[in-house]
Amino acid sequence: MRALLVIVQLCLLAGPGSSDPAAAGAAPLLEKGERLFRQGDTAGAIAAFEAAAKVDPKDSRPHYLRGVALEKKGDLAAAAEAYRQAVARKADFPEPHNNLGALLLAKGDTARAAVELEAAVRARPDYAEAQYNLGVARDGLGRKVEAVAAYREAVRLKPADAAYRLNLGAALRRTGDVDGALGALKEATRLAPGDAVAWADLGMILSDKKAYDPAQAALEKATKLKPDFALAWNRLGRVELRRGLVPEAVAAGERARKLEPKNAAFAADLCRALFEKKEPARAVAECRNAVELDPANPLARYELGKALVAQGDCKAARAELQRFKALPGVKPEAAAQADSIAASCSAPVK
Repeated sequence: MRALLVIVQLCLLAGPGSSDPAAAGAAPLLEKGERLFRQGDTAGAIAAFEAAAKVDPKDSRPHYLRGVALEKKGDLAAAAEAYRQAVARKADFPEPHNNLGALLLAKGDTARAAVELEAAVRARPDYAEAQYNLGVARDGLGRKVEAVAAYREAVRLKPADAAYRLNLGAALRRTGDVDGALGALKEATRLAPGDAVAWADLGMILSDKKAYDPAQAALEKATKLKPDFALAWNRLGRVELRRGLVPEAVAAGERARKLEPKNAAFAADLCRALFEKKEPARAVAECRNAVELDPANPLARYELGKALVAQGDCKAARAELQRFKALPGVKPEAAAQADSIAASCSAPVK
């Protein structure tokens, strides 16, 4: 999932009527602030917006605009407070709700972000950026079906935005709608042919569909567009293994590991490829790396047990496969397979 947090740029919005003396007094300061902001004078813009807020304390616009300028300055805490001040004065003001939601998402405060973003789309249902950000928040909360609905609305409002389709595709895959995900990701690559993430996600979906040759082509495209894209190399290794091209799978897995040496999942996948290449010593080493990085990684434990069996180290293999079976979430059929592998070890237990 691409968590693209769209922040609305500074713009002057309609405020109180010109008959309001306070609004009339604040208007030149708002215009001055906007001009200074566009000229790159962020400090001057903030001062102008603060002055406007003092002239017209009831107007929400100076606080919103000050928040945008504070974000530009990098003072995110102050920006968030400015957005709160804006919505306190005008509860149905969608832009500060969206921007505050985006800042909360960036901090990892997903539940509160969702509240702000829901307020933004209630105030303005055709607000594509807020619909998209709401999808990101719902994804983070595990509300898969609702995330899809928000992404669909964002796509409907901005059909040419590849990022919106990219997240829609990922969300559809999480709901089990692989065909819908495939359609969304194909369109994302059409709209943004230079986007490595779109090609990598398309490759993953094609692999889900067991279309391994086109999956390999999509993932190779991703790695060519972005040679340091570790996840694309890892996915390419998985697909090459499914295509029966074991040396190619090992090579891709090694690239992923080199790029992200602390990634336990990548180490476990490389271990599996090395096992298939009949290099049990290297497979054991990689799986031990994976277990050290993440002791709860089931693939690492399982593959380590298999590699130890291949080495004839039955005692260690059986112990490792028992640890695999004890992990939460291991299905009965997987546990039975682990028992079968352990029983297949022919070397005597020491």
